[in-house]
Amino acid sequence: MRGALLALAVLSAACGHAARSGAPEPQPKTTVKVQNQNFLDMDVFVLQGGQRIRLGMVGGLSTQVFTLPGYMLRGSPQVQFELHPIGGRANPRSETITVRPGDEVELTVPPL
Repeated sequence: MRGALLALAVLSAACGHAARSGAPEPQPKTTVKVQNQNFLDMDVFVLQGGQRIRLGMVGGLSTQVFTLPGYMLRGSPQVQFELHPIGGRANPRSETITVRPGDEVELTVPPL
C-alpha cells in the first residue's frame, strides 16, 4: 500500500511539472500595412476560408498598420484582402497570397 501511494505521488508530481514547462510560445505578430494613395477612406477586410473579417479603416491619403488575428493563420495560410471605398462602388480584392505568422504584408491603394 505504501509503495502504491509513493508511486502515485511521484507520478502526479511528474505530471504537474510537465504541464508547467510545456507553455506554448507566443506567436509573432502578423501585420498588414495599407498605404492609401486615394482620396477616399477605405474599409479593409481579410478574406479566408469563406470568412470576411473587417480589420479597420484607413483614411484617404494616409497609412495604417493592422494586426491579423492569430487564429486566422492556424488553418490555411491563403488569404485575400478586400478594400471597400467609403462613398465608392467597387470592392477591389488582392490576389490570393500566402501569409505566415510574423509576416509583414504591404498593400498600396492607387489614386484614381
